[in-house]
Amino acid sequence: MKMKNKLIILNSREIKEIRNLVIKQFGYFLEKKYAFLRNDKNKIFVVNKDLSQINLDNLIIERIGLYFAEFKPNQVRLSKEGAQLLYLEAKKNGQELINLVDLSKEETKTYFLGVDLIKDLGVESRLIILKYGDQILGCAKYKETKILNFLPKTHRGEVIL
Repeated sequence: MKMKNKLIILNSREIKEIRNLVIKQFGYFLEKKYAFLRNDKNKIFVVNKDLSQINLDNLIIERIGLYFAEFKPNQVRLSKEGAQLLYLEAKKNGQELINLVDLSKEETKTYFLGVDLIKDLGVESRLIILKYGDQILGCAKYKETKILNFLPKTHRGEVIL
């Protein structure tokens, strides 16, 4: 029988590392007080801060809260929902995100088909948040004039715009 993931509540040092990376990548971090949890695949989840009062040691939980990001050395790749939460909170607090890329209608349709987009955003490789109108589409990697498509297959298909 396969053992399920065990979630670990992150301490303030680990949260600070994530905060610093997200600010470096996108210019803003969540101001609302959340508890951050990590599974053994380095996926980060955010939950109401009150959850940190519960002892999770004897519980085997695969997921809880909102899947916020995947944590890798020197980068935090936001989930679609994580990018949406970051954008909405920044907007609510009058803050501008950096590395926010507006897509055209045609680029958005192509993106939802699962295709990488050719777009010149400069020479620096980096993570970006994709936006169409006022909708956040998710997080992608930009490298060598290409936006690499990270859209999960379950979200792909024809888009009605």
